[in-house]
Amino acid sequence: MPLRCSEIPDRANAYIDRETSVIDYLKVASHLATCPNCRTYVRGLRVTRTLAAASLVAEMPEELRRRLDRGDHRSDDNLEPTKP
Repeated sequence: MPLRCSEIPDRANAYIDRETSVIDYLKVASHLATCPNCRTYVRGLRVTRTLAAASLVAEMPEELRRRLDRGDHRSDDNLEPTKP
């Protein structure tokens, strides 16, 4: 049975992550092949997830990197992550 557009949002993350059965994956893929609106939705979800993941990346402060390289594992609350 073909999927309806209303079913795509609930299945989109599993589809993108390929964490679904082959049958469900193919049902979503088949629907996306024929539905430009849902294709746009899934494309937007992919972009949103990529941007969200990139925003969580923080560079390690250089001083912390040097201390770890030296084997100095003491805590220092003054070291802040740097923004990319």
